Amino acid sequence: MKRTFVTTTFTLALLGVAACKGGGADSAKLIPDAATMVGGIDVKALVGSKAYADNKEKIETGEFKEMVDAATACNLGTDKWKSIAFGADPTKKQFAVIISADGIGKDENLTCIQGKIKEKQGKDPWTVEEKDGKKTLTMDDGVGYIVNEGSLVVASKDWAGAVKDLIDGKGKSVFDGSLKETIGRANTGKHIWFAGTLPADMIKGSPADGAKDVAGSLDLSGGIAIDASVGFASADEATKKKDELQKQFEGVKGMAGTVGVPQSVVDSVKIDASGNAVTVSAKASDDDLKKISETVGK
Repeated sequence: MKRTFVTTTFTLALLGVAACKGGGADSAKLIPDAATMVGGIDVKALVGSKAYADNKEKIETGEFKEMVDAATACNLGTDKWKSIAFGADPTKKQFAVIISADGIGKDENLTCIQGKIKEKQGKDPWTVEEKDGKKTLTMDDGVGYIVNEGSLVVASKDWAGAVKDLIDGKGKSVFDGSLKETIGRANTGKHIWFAGTLPADMIKGSPADGAKDVAGSLDLSGGIAIDASVGFASADEATKKKDELQKQFEGVKGMAGTVGVPQSVVDSVKIDASGNAVTVSAKASDDDLKKISETVGK
């Protein structure tokens, strides 16, 4: 059942995505404070980027292409796509996804999507019910709330109540909770952004040992630009980690050319400390990406 719910949610996320600017930052405010990670994708801008256009044939293949074709058949083609926002607590398998697109909340489009998923899975992915004055999609292990004709929220059962409260203007959002400062380090206006805590057991013994959280963004408006920050307990610790990372980078950057990384990409890497966070940025132009792709393809 859980696999069915996850598949249904993933399919919905690909079929229609949130109608808001800046990688779903506004929609992400419907993510409960219990989330330990959150992020968003500005799908409209992503699909319209040169990077996507150059790799469209590679991306839109197989199962993903089937989903794109199904979305188009349900009046939710890529011209309707805008963004997606998500939040989760992976340790408890709890999550919420805000899915919106022009028409994602319309009965006829949802019925169409339901039929497409049933064709794929062999069973209805949900039943439609009226609960507390709201049209609700009841699934095996979760629930979907139709916010309006352009927005749909899918949540795991444990978060259903908290998500509904946020839709009703009550409760506490992740933007106002424990991740507030971490989210503040991410540029939520970029194509992709993310923020979250780092479990100590996951990073123990790694160069990031001691890190508390991470935030970052990717900009695909011209090539790829990456900005990330890793938070530590204090500014002194961040400075120490920055120096260690810089030393490690200096030791390996001379080998970048041997694996096809252009010198311009190497030169773009910047490592610094800001407050209690280590910041890292790098960028690759469209030409750089082409050179890297050609090298990998040899």
